[in-house]
Amino acid sequence: MQGRVWLMMLSLMLATPAFADPPAGVIELPAGVPKALVDRIRAYDAAIKKRDAAALEDFWTDDYVFVSPRGERFTKKERLHNIVSGTTGLDAAAVQTEGAFRYGDTMLTVSHITLQGRYGGKAVSGEHRMIAVWVEQQGRWRLAANQLTPIAGESKGSK
Repeated sequence: MQGRVWLMMLSLMLATPAFADPPAGVIELPAGVPKALVDRIRAYDAAIKKRDAAALEDFWTDDYVFVSPRGERFTKKERLHNIVSGTTGLDAAAVQTEGAFRYGDTMLTVSHITLQGRYGGKAVSGEHRMIAVWVEQQGRWRLAANQLTPIAGESKGSK
């Protein structure tokens, strides 16, 4: 199970389908997303790329859940291990958030991500749709859950 985690980003790294090779750091968010969350999403992207364990520990809630493009479920501890070990990694991502919905102290984002990285130690790239659930907790936005789903016919190397 370990080592099979796709980086989203992670995290909210959602992309534009027109990119063959996504440029690093392109994150598009719709109007209405709180500035504090926009800042956290950009910082999260950097933490994923740097494999910054301390930062990722803070970004994820204690009960964080990640669902990989293969439908595998990972806990915070498992995901952190996979990222820090380099088994899973994000080299480049372009993100286009297609919708952002606020429910009190919870924000749901639906995004399209083009990414390049490693999954289970193998190079991968492709188009994915991502859902991320952010919660305002302890005075900051934290990621409670996210899921990546390959867009049919677009992902390469993840089989």
